[in-house]
Amino acid sequence: MDQDRAPESVWAAAPEPAKRRLRLFRRDPEAQTLWQSEFEQRDLGEPLGVWATDETVALVRFDRVAAYAPATGEPGWTWQPPGQDVIVGVAQDPEDGLGVVLHHDDGDRNAEHVRLTALHLGSGDVAWSREQRKDQLGYIGEHRTSEVGVSGGRIATVLAWDRDKPPTVRCLDARTGALQWERALPDSWGDSFSVLATDPPVLAVANSGRRSRPRLYVVREDSEWYVELPDGYKDFGPAVAVVGDTFVVGLEPSEPTDDGEKSADTLLHAYSVPTGERLWEWRTDHGRTLHPLSHRGYFMVGNGYGSRVTVLDPADGRVVAERRFPGFSYRARYAAWGDHLAVVCHAVSETRRVRVFRWK
Repeated sequence: MDQDRAPESVWAAAPEPAKRRLRLFRRDPEAQTLWQSEFEQRDLGEPLGVWATDETVALVRFDRVAAYAPATGEPGWTWQPPGQDVIVGVAQDPEDGLGVVLHHDDGDRNAEHVRLTALHLGSGDVAWSREQRKDQLGYIGEHRTSEVGVSGGRIATVLAWDRDKPPTVRCLDARTGALQWERALPDSWGDSFSVLATDPPVLAVANSGRRSRPRLYVVREDSEWYVELPDGYKDFGPAVAVVGDTFVVGLEPSEPTDDGEKSADTLLHAYSVPTGERLWEWRTDHGRTLHPLSHRGYFMVGNGYGSRVTVLDPADGRVVAERRFPGFSYRARYAAWGDHLAVVCHAVSETRRVRVFRWK
């Protein structure tokens, strides 16, 4: 998401109390906890996404969207898809105060349409809702639909039904369904596809070959490029972020094969969107997965435990600021607004699902 670049002073830590400044071993500044959701006594399902604005923090699950007051965590509005529909896709970022979900009746295998619905985040009211032919979006399954991405007013999808033809990336206008453009990939390599971003479309692609390495494609209307996962790493993602013409993605290291072996560092690689040139890399040993997002013209990179966030300069990967976050999440995802950050736990278990912090 393109944003005006804020001055670096917005990330500065608040002055430490005198007693803390005198400690022999000082730790990284700690973000202020504002609230956390109630402990879930049973498994309510893995979250599909989170939206955060000055008006609402909204958590999306397969059967509902539940809103909280950003400052206090007080429960707000709830929206449920109509009939027997379940939510299988979520816009990555709200746009113009609207959050968009993709839903359908997963029990009706003969259904020819799915539906997109946009919700006003301040009230939960439906801003618009429309049908979309299912066959225009590729595979729509019972659970989260990885081959379809929604964000920034665009739907990006991968059509890979015909084994005799290379997969095609298709972009549609989310509001109207009008075709924006489509482009075939250069070959038929790949058996599974996940859309990680829509502007530009970013695809994580895997092949069933035992020695094949996953690829990451960045596709535009007139070109595409890809990088291959290096040895010692098991996967890309699970999220990407773009600031200007710089694109970043995390690399998750493989598990050590021997007890005494140390795994590779977790990496964040930065690339040029137009050319695919690798610009810089950032290393960390705080967790195996990274969740980058763009905010205030910088990259914010959270670890998979929900315990640390680092702000990086998109020009060179320089560390601008860092915070510790009290508590723990599993496969944490993040959403930022203003001086606040929401951390969402994706554990399929009982947990405190949402924690909200102030940066300083």
